[in-house]
Amino acid sequence: MFAMVASDHHSLREVFEKASKLVPLNLLWQHSRCVVGCYGNKAPGAARDVSQFSFAAANVVISSCQPPENAALSQQISDNPAALSRCIKGAHSAFCWVETTGQLIASRDPLNQHCLYYATISGVSVISSEASFIARLMPVQPELNPAALACWLAGTPNPALSLYQQIQTLPLGCSLTVESNGDTRLTSFWDIDPGFEISLNTDNDYREQFAELLNEAVASHIAPTDEVVVSQMSGGMDSTSVTALAHRMLSPERKVRALSHLYSHSASCDESDNIKAMYQHLNLPDPIQVTVDAGAHRDFLSLYPTDFDSPGTVLSPRYHQECEMIQAAGSHRLLTGNGGDEMCWGHASAYTQRLKQGELAVVAEVLKACKQTQMKHWPVLRSLFLKPLMPQWLINLGRQLKGHKLGDEPHWLTAQATELCRATGVVENPFHPRRQPVGHARYQALKTTSTFNSLRSYQKVAWQYGIEVAHPFFDHRIAEFSFAIPPKQLIRGAYPKWLLRSAMDKILPDSVCWDVQKVIFDNHFGQLVKDNAKPLRELLCDTRLQEMGLLDNAKLLDAFDKTVSGSVAHVHVDLLYAILTQRWIQQHH
Repeated sequence: MFAMVASDHHSLREVFEKASKLVPLNLLWQHSRCVVGCYGNKAPGAARDVSQFSFAAANVVISSCQPPENAALSQQISDNPAALSRCIKGAHSAFCWVETTGQLIASRDPLNQHCLYYATISGVSVISSEASFIARLMPVQPELNPAALACWLAGTPNPALSLYQQIQTLPLGCSLTVESNGDTRLTSFWDIDPGFEISLNTDNDYREQFAELLNEAVASHIAPTDEVVVSQMSGGMDSTSVTALAHRMLSPERKVRALSHLYSHSASCDESDNIKAMYQHLNLPDPIQVTVDAGAHRDFLSLYPTDFDSPGTVLSPRYHQECEMIQAAGSHRLLTGNGGDEMCWGHASAYTQRLKQGELAVVAEVLKACKQTQMKHWPVLRSLFLKPLMPQWLINLGRQLKGHKLGDEPHWLTAQATELCRATGVVENPFHPRRQPVGHARYQALKTTSTFNSLRSYQKVAWQYGIEVAHPFFDHRIAEFSFAIPPKQLIRGAYPKWLLRSAMDKILPDSVCWDVQKVIFDNHFGQLVKDNAKPLRELLCDTRLQEMGLLDNAKLLDAFDKTVSGSVAHVHVDLLYAILTQRWIQQHH
């Protein structure tokens, strides 16, 4: 969606008419100082999920599969229109014109599932779900943001940073108020409160409350008119949980069809046994299966074309293939398990925190978990119980004596890029790193997770097919609950996602629910990079980022050569991000 605001009606009309010549547009609502619309070829859910509300003092347009009730929305606008998103469930974008103040409120879901960008063009404030839409309206190409690029090259992009100097992005949990004269201000309407704690009597109490929240989150992403819902289902806890709960809600009158990825070239990524167990356990009808690492899916550059808005948003032909399958299944809704790691995994420092609080039995618990997961005792004990108790100066000294850099940035970053990355890559964190290590680590991960790339990639493609992609775990109620409960509820023994496993016990087959092995896809991406070594090396020879003072090409190429010549098919995420960033530079700049 998009909106335009200006005090001068003629300027507003000129910019809108210019945009109409560049992109097919559908006008949804208009005023002498504001217009709201959606893109003709990318309407969310083919306009099925766009709702409009008209009140005496405000007009609202919302893209959401579950729009709010009139009374709740009216009350929220009366109380605090800048917190509009508080009364809207699930992923959404919303524009609210407040007639009494002559202001536009632009907002989206608290957990970053939809994007909103904004800029001023010829005296008109333009807000859009697409940065490319804004850039095409500008008289000259917007300048690149070195700080954002440095974070991408380091493998730690900050979603709050726009890659363009003249285009801003709406931060997580914030709304934008736009005045007719062009003035803008951000309002934080949601965040994790580090002081909020939940203490219940028993494990079962936590399980029941979490199960209720997760059921509500899944239900909020299924519209009453959905006859068929497609759910991405690997063999892991997150996607199987979403699929199972949706299946329980819809059957027998409506149905869920599972969409599963199969790997023919990467045995370590194969989850087919767990997938088959799910088919049998739930009696899922007509599953959809896609082999994702064969044929055309082995060409890296054609498989991962980047979007103008971000190197991490890839418009893969495989996503188009899957969307065509979803359409053929008669569905316009795709559920995923994205967000399960961020909400349910917990953090290893929970064991450290428990020891500091005097729970000595946690050491024996960790040793037992090492045996279950076949991990060596000493490295785990050192990481959890020795290193966290050492003063930072001693850790730094040890790193220096070993010849290691104090920071974690990859060595291909220049000094300038490293400084930019350190200054902008870490988000403001309300949790104390020493007193609240679990909350501190999880908060940073939530705000900067790479899962956002998957969210945007699928949605960008799916909108072209009138399909809404929904991620029930990315729900602010689940986030608040998971940060407020004792860390032991999320991870204990050999089991991360302890609470999710407990909630899904007997709903999922035991072989899935209590599987201690997590499948990772390093081997898949590592082999893909090896198979495409020649074109990728040519890609990395581009010197434009080096000319910007951000990248040492020789060091990047050296790291790449060592990766592809290694005996093990493995690629570090920071190198993968550097490849995508170079790909993005070549495609769009």
